[in-house]
Amino acid sequence: MRELITLALASLLGVVPAAAPEGACEVREVRITWGFKESFRSYISGAIAQGSWDTSGDVGYSLPEFTFTGGEGYVTPDRTNADVSFDGELVFSGHEGILETTLANPRLTVVDTRSAVLFVDVTGDTMDEVSVSETDVPFARVVWGSSDEDVVATSGLWEIRGAEVVLTEEGSAAFGTYPPGEVMDPMSWIFEVDEGCVQGTGVGWIPGGAAALAVVASAIALAIRRGRKSPGPEHP
Repeated sequence: MRELITLALASLLGVVPAAAPEGACEVREVRITWGFKESFRSYISGAIAQGSWDTSGDVGYSLPEFTFTGGEGYVTPDRTNADVSFDGELVFSGHEGILETTLANPRLTVVDTRSAVLFVDVTGDTMDEVSVSETDVPFARVVWGSSDEDVVATSGLWEIRGAEVVLTEEGSAAFGTYPPGEVMDPMSWIFEVDEGCVQGTGVGWIPGGAAALAVVASAIALAIRRGRKSPGPEHP
């Protein structure tokens, strides 16, 4: 009964808790690194804004990137669906308090094989002095290619390096400063699950590749045998 009430309230508020699909891998450890936007950090810490940023909870900072650690969630074995949430805040402030914006409780949701959405709660005042208080904002879209991905199935590791991050229309409206489509700093992460739970990126290639090599080897051997039986070339 308590679970039904919780789901009903979540639906009324427009926020539905993420439920792990059957067979999904529980995320044991996770680390996401993201610089947000280098030019914005430089502006905040520079002579004009004379500001700073603070972090708390699962959100930290290690020059030159913010880190999200200690999150909870899941990833499906084929990595087409994942959801990991964190408790913590990143607070930007400057211009003697005129600018103060908090990005809290980040959540990364993988939506297909090559993209994800970063959700955050946004509160405070933008650089245009607009007050904002919104939860679960689809802040940015994250996209990566096959060359950015590495999976070690035997160790239960899934790594993405340097994925492209683009500000969404909702993120632009909530944060201000940048238009929709603005390219932010790249994002990287490492998910750790139980050994053997995620599928390796090479699954399905090796058997086909071995068969192809066998065919080529047989063709070469046959050509060599035929060549040995044929008469040699005439010399002048």
